[in-house]
Amino acid sequence: MKLIVPFSTAKQPPLEQAGSKALALIEMIQTGMPVPSGIVLTVQFFKPWMDQIITMPEWEAVRRSKPEKLKITTRMLQARCAALSFTPDQLAELDQSMRVLQSETAADLFAVRSSSPEEDLDGASFAGGYESILGVTRQNIYSAIRKAFISSYDERVFIYKKEHGFAPQQPRIAVIVQQLVAADSAGVAFSLNPLNNCYDEAVINANFGLGESVVAGEVDPDVYVVDKISREILDTQIGRKEVAVTFNANGGTDRTTPVNSQQSSLTKDQITRLTDLLNQIESFYQKPVDIEWAIAHDKLHLLQVRPITTYLPLPEEMITPPGTPKYLYADSTLIEQGVQEPLSVLGADFFSYVLEKVSGTFGESITGIDGMTFTAGGRYYMNLSRSMKVMGRSGTLAPGSHGDQSVMRILDAIDLEPYLVRELPPKLAAFNRKKFLTMLPVFWPVVKTFLNPDKAIRNYLEHLPAQLQRFEQILDPNLSIRQQALNLTDLLPFFFVEYGPSMILTSQIAYSRIERIFKNETEDVREQLVSLGMSLPGNKTAEMGEKMFALATSETIQHHDSAAAFLTQLEQRTLNPEFLRAWDEFMQEYGARCPREIDVATPRLNEQPGRLFEQLKNMAQPSNGRMDGMTIFEAARSKREAAFDTLYQRAVKNGKGRAFKKYYKIWLTLGGFRETPKHYAIKVIDLFRQRVMEVAKSLAADGRLDKPEQIFDLTIDDIDRALTDHKLDLRTLAAERSALINKIKKSHLVPRIIDSRGKIFSPPRREAAEGELPGMSISVGVVRGRVKVLRQVDEKKLLPGEILVTRATDPGWTPLFINAGGIILEIGGALQHGAVVAREYGVPCVSGIDRVTEKLKDGQLVEVDGTQGIVRILEPEQVEISEPVHA
Repeated sequence: MKLIVPFSTAKQPPLEQAGSKALALIEMIQTGMPVPSGIVLTVQFFKPWMDQIITMPEWEAVRRSKPEKLKITTRMLQARCAALSFTPDQLAELDQSMRVLQSETAADLFAVRSSSPEEDLDGASFAGGYESILGVTRQNIYSAIRKAFISSYDERVFIYKKEHGFAPQQPRIAVIVQQLVAADSAGVAFSLNPLNNCYDEAVINANFGLGESVVAGEVDPDVYVVDKISREILDTQIGRKEVAVTFNANGGTDRTTPVNSQQSSLTKDQITRLTDLLNQIESFYQKPVDIEWAIAHDKLHLLQVRPITTYLPLPEEMITPPGTPKYLYADSTLIEQGVQEPLSVLGADFFSYVLEKVSGTFGESITGIDGMTFTAGGRYYMNLSRSMKVMGRSGTLAPGSHGDQSVMRILDAIDLEPYLVRELPPKLAAFNRKKFLTMLPVFWPVVKTFLNPDKAIRNYLEHLPAQLQRFEQILDPNLSIRQQALNLTDLLPFFFVEYGPSMILTSQIAYSRIERIFKNETEDVREQLVSLGMSLPGNKTAEMGEKMFALATSETIQHHDSAAAFLTQLEQRTLNPEFLRAWDEFMQEYGARCPREIDVATPRLNEQPGRLFEQLKNMAQPSNGRMDGMTIFEAARSKREAAFDTLYQRAVKNGKGRAFKKYYKIWLTLGGFRETPKHYAIKVIDLFRQRVMEVAKSLAADGRLDKPEQIFDLTIDDIDRALTDHKLDLRTLAAERSALINKIKKSHLVPRIIDSRGKIFSPPRREAAEGELPGMSISVGVVRGRVKVLRQVDEKKLLPGEILVTRATDPGWTPLFINAGGIILEIGGALQHGAVVAREYGVPCVSGIDRVTEKLKDGQLVEVDGTQGIVRILEPEQVEISEPVHA
């Protein structure tokens, strides 16, 4: 292996020697791209230095350093490394390579940059982690190389490596020496729009002079957004460009104030050529890239290429080719279920079975990638383009999505014309032709239920025991996993088809009639409508919270401080018999519930009694003046009843008292049923998990899986194949299946609405008064309290009266709702599960505030105005910390 490799080499050096940055530039030269000449000092070149470093006491101090001491120990090591000297072999090789480089380019100044084997990869960029030195003269080349090498021992590099799964104790670095381009303008460019993830838009940032000012974020650069297909410039923003970096002929760089800062730093032709270059590079690598570039005397130079690591990749089956008609998708996993991270491979696969069965007789016609709803990339989506064609604009979204005003605002702001489809896939076209006949059987039960809701409930309760008995007898170890999945999902039509639609639709019709009665009333009267949704009888999620609260306030939980002691007595059945009975009943009915409960990969409460104990202990903490015991639920019921009385009196005055009373009775009888179908769907998912885990433990015991949980990286068909083909490599298969989902997780982007070219749509910005965050009203009331930001349900404790701030919730967050003084969400409409529970408990809640988990910090004092849908940030000195005050 050569110690130094020229960019012009015909044979590519290995990645582990040249590093990603140098290897990319060598590849670009080989494909004819305009890359300035250069050389790369390989990892092997620096081996003598690395051998010295590992013997230094300062290195040992870094290896043993705790995070808080890392800055000190790395600086001491870098100071020691400043004395490293080149060996004779290093000097001879370097001087020879520099003579050749200078003879080819006549260059007097150079750029020296790192090229670590671990930077500029698909999953980690290390952007800004290593040192770049510009304007280096020939005589200063040695110190610049040493400086770039030493940067691999910087504190920020160690931290970044640890956070991204690299071995921090194994530094490796190569160094590039490249001809410096005396740029008239320079900057960076992205082959997709990093602001909205659109694959068809290039974004260019530019400034006069060298690109250092743009890369380092020193200036407000010019920004150009270009349609990559038509090459049309979509947007131009001329930046202030306060500083320009230029090279100094004697070495180094100068910073000046450009006299032409109000002018564009690029011409239209230069922007077009840059876009073409981006398209060529992206086509070569078959992935989005960002580049550093420079223009000198109108000649374009490519300085650096790296993959974009922070974009959201779409599953291939969701992507349409560039320039062809596009689809618009809604992420129902987020909008309806409040689940942010992708489901597991197996979780998404089983959920596709669930979707088909809960869609009834037309499930096969409307589900799948060629239907209206489908699973892909660990999410389940609605194809809005097709649903608009089939159901019209009003039926675009799933029912649980219509209450999310942020989603509706997004759709209202989108030009839908490019997303309207003229033709449907064959099976969906066939459904569309006969949809009214197909759906007619759904509407007649709604009419009967509306006329006699009590009879509908009696019929349901009469047939429920036989259905629940099927749950007890459904698991069969002799069945294939696929057949077990089919049998389990056969349990769902009872809830989602036979009874669910008629009772849920009837309750929604009744509530909409109630809203119509009061549509012309004053705001204070209409606010009472929200209270009608509090503590509705039969709501499974709210009942779960009530049962938990009863357990939490029991003497048994109050008496035990240690989970270990409690669990020992639980296992030995020596706890209070009445408590044990209540515990067993809770586990029997609600043990399948948990955060991310729609994913079969998620452990259940019935598997983690210790976790339930900790949740109960947290719920049982002194409430600092909050309502104690069961009164939190009783108060919610009282508030609903008071709202009914107020509204009834108003309706009587308007001659509509009888109608209001009728519709309210229907709403009261059926409104709580909305959560019931999902409750039993979660039970089905839990049963499937139990069956799968039996197989997983067997496969792990046979050495075919690293651990039982690895089975969730496989599909249902994969598992069945594994049971018949004992040579099937499950580890490799699991890695392949989960690769895309892992990339999606790393992007941290979870959009509500996205199109088939990756474009993410966000709600239009709303004007707000200073110190206010406008959202949408979810649950009425006003409360003041200290913020607690949670990204995961068990990230930290939520103390009674604190304001829960998170992105979205599912029913697994119920225990926290009981402690919460108020709730602030980024995502979720009035019909989303978290919203329903917030109203059930009478907790003020505001949703639809973008990036609220970033805008608010733990300990901030805020006022949650659930009535107006506004969060007010209060100055700490204005208000004493006090108990929540509900208005």
